[in-house]
Amino acid sequence: MASENLRGTKIATSKRRCSLFKKAAELSTLCGARVAIVVISKKGKVSMFPDSDTVIHRYINRKKNFQTSYSSKEEEFMKKEVAEESVDQSL
Repeated sequence: MASENLRGTKIATSKRRCSLFKKAAELSTLCGARVAIVVISKKGKVSMFPDSDTVIHRYINRKKNFQTSYSSKEEEFMKKEVAEESVDQSL
């Protein structure tokens, strides 16, 4: 009896995960949205949409781009401040 419930639960969970991934794919296709889903089971099994490499690389690249753009903006700001200070000191 318990094994039947466990089997039914696993099947239901698998169907829900498949439907969730299917809806994510539809949303991505219809709206052009970037969608990533990470599902972690109680036992620690990880399922991802799209495949794990795509999700991880997208996250890493976005983080690098953000840090790079932030650093360059920070540099520009610092250069402006130094230039303004040197103008103020010369007056």
